[in-house]
Amino acid sequence: MKIGIVGGGNLGSSLVRGFLESNALKANEITVSDSDVEKLRELKKLGIQTTSDNKKLVKDCDTIFIAVKRDIVESVLKEVEEFSKGRLFVSVAAGISTKFIEARTKARVVRAMPNICGAVAEMASCFSLGGRATSEDEKLVERLLGHGGTTFKVDEKLMDAVTGLSGSGPAYFYLFIRALQEAGAELGLSSEVALKLAAQTAKGAGEMVLRTGESPDNLVKQVCTPKGTTIEGIKVLENRKVAEAIKEAVKAAAKRAKELSR
Repeated sequence: MKIGIVGGGNLGSSLVRGFLESNALKANEITVSDSDVEKLRELKKLGIQTTSDNKKLVKDCDTIFIAVKRDIVESVLKEVEEFSKGRLFVSVAAGISTKFIEARTKARVVRAMPNICGAVAEMASCFSLGGRATSEDEKLVERLLGHGGTTFKVDEKLMDAVTGLSGSGPAYFYLFIRALQEAGAELGLSSEVALKLAAQTAKGAGEMVLRTGESPDNLVKQVCTPKGTTIEGIKVLENRKVAEAIKEAVKAAAKRAKELSR
């Protein structure tokens, strides 16, 4: 199997690291193309193949992930169109529809929305099939993304919601982790210890939801004992309407994704 990734930026490199971390692919099965020599130099340290020639990558690979910024997707597609027949293009560019790519190439197309947590094989992602994609394409994409975390097949009209929730979601958690770190430091903990406590707490909370199947509401109740410590913190968050702010953040990101859709 030969997998190509056009774009060695944050998302492209996280895909590479995730595929390797999860053993979904071997290093010699991955090629990345990018015009930035420094990015390619760093990625080559992982043992993968690199090139600055997008055409060569598409000619040499069976499945190609399009991981460039949305404003240059069209120019990339135009560049490689003549080599696209018989290939599977998996677009991870926000707001780019399968129809947009199908109209500009002869490739079979799948649209996916991963997130940067794929770099540590803890990615949350969704994917949608284009009109020419096959059941074999679906199985392949599900396997590759599933190895790097959790993935779901969804209707393409829901991809903006996915973008706002899990695509942008890591940034929301990083802000929360930073706030916990800063509070811990202000209370006397070292910044390093506070950061690790905050990050592990976030990781553990997520695992509790995934492994126990308990609802977030029930888990909150398990932590909040009457007249205890946690309930005092929850009162502050409820008074500040933090939950509402988080929902508004997801909706704002999803709205922007819809505005950018092509």
